[in-house]
Amino acid sequence: MLRLIALLALLALLALPARADPPRVVADIAPVHSLLAQVMAGVAEPALLLDGSANPHDMQMRPSQARLLARADLVVWIGPALSPWLASALEGLSVADQIILLDAPQDAAHDDGDDDHHHGPDPHVWLSPANARAWVTLFADDLAARDPDNAAAYRANAARAEAALIDLEAAIAARLAPYQGAEIVTLHDAFGHFADSFGIEIAGTLRPSDATAPSVAATVALKALVAEHGVTCAFAEPGFDPDLLTAIAGETGLRTGTLDATGALQVPGPGHYAATLTALADELARCLGE
Repeated sequence: MLRLIALLALLALLALPARADPPRVVADIAPVHSLLAQVMAGVAEPALLLDGSANPHDMQMRPSQARLLARADLVVWIGPALSPWLASALEGLSVADQIILLDAPQDAAHDDGDDDHHHGPDPHVWLSPANARAWVTLFADDLAARDPDNAAAYRANAARAEAALIDLEAAIAARLAPYQGAEIVTLHDAFGHFADSFGIEIAGTLRPSDATAPSVAATVALKALVAEHGVTCAFAEPGFDPDLLTAIAGETGLRTGTLDATGALQVPGPGHYAATLTALADELARCLGE
């Protein structure tokens, strides 16, 4: 009798519908990966395509990265304006399921029409916390449709992530409140979304884009702009030679710092996004407050 009961219990278990595996998700850069990791917490871990040392604008993809993309059920990336090489790779690998974040509605506070990045919209859209809040909901909705068994988990995680992003934005706003309207110079046009979110003005950039060296005329114009606007701080970026910016600072009295748009110096994972934006705020406050 006990054997029969055990057999019936086993048959009942076998009759239950099998739970599908969670989708395999790949994110292009660490800030996007961080937001995805928060939404997928407790269900699965997204894969990260580019580590902190990689330049998202231009790189040669490794075979291991191609395999990662080929196995993915979903690739989440900023878009061709940030990584044109990735657009070609995804097309070649026939990766159909993608979320291109530049195609999602963006924070209206930053007027992309005035940006010089590759003579087009500024693709550093993750630096707006308002965009990040919208994305976690977008991720949860997409994942819930792909993986209904875990839909409740994705949506609960997204709600927690959104609340944390609201707190992060408030903390950074308080940190930078004394510097509202302050003007800075950056190496290239990467920080408009962050600056507009927190009331900082970017008076000028040294390079017209990440891939274009500054001309002599542009350097002279930047020095004049610094004097005219009373700019006090200029910021380099990891992975770019700071010598010219340092030389200009020496001639004009600018204080210098380093702003890291992709969080190359932060540990990848759920906490990466908050750490990256907090580090930007801390570095701005340090330089502007000296």
